[in-house]
Amino acid sequence: MGSRQNRFDAIKQAIEAKDISTQEELIAELEKRGYDVTQATVSRDISDLGLLKVRISGAGAPAGRQVYSLPEIERLRSLLNEFIIKIDKTENMMVLKTHPGTAQAVAAAIDAVKWPDVLGTVGGDDTILVIARTPAVADYVAGRVAKLRDEKAF
Repeated sequence: MGSRQNRFDAIKQAIEAKDISTQEELIAELEKRGYDVTQATVSRDISDLGLLKVRISGAGAPAGRQVYSLPEIERLRSLLNEFIIKIDKTENMMVLKTHPGTAQAVAAAIDAVKWPDVLGTVGGDDTILVIARTPAVADYVAGRVAKLRDEKAF
């Protein structure tokens, strides 16, 4: 089903939606999405996408468990944990307060993740405005940001 790029998109969606630790788990997720793939294909796709294995932590996470993640997600996680001071959300917008001089780098990292239906970001010196298409998308993004920062969602 679909092209190589469609399969890459399905892999990205799968690892965003679920903690996937093994190639077998990824194959199962792709099969649920209508893709018939071999272990060799998945191994090549993991390499081509530059997926990383990262240790997860937090409530309910088994000690030492590693899951696949996208490099752009890991860059965003690092920047969020290092530079974000405060997050506020209203309707379809979020305002992220950062340390002075870091907002544009964090905004660029948010843009690089390419979350669906995020219309864009505006980064100043110490403030980022994230505009989502709907309040539901803003809730999703706020939840993802909180998860990346290992916090409770809003």
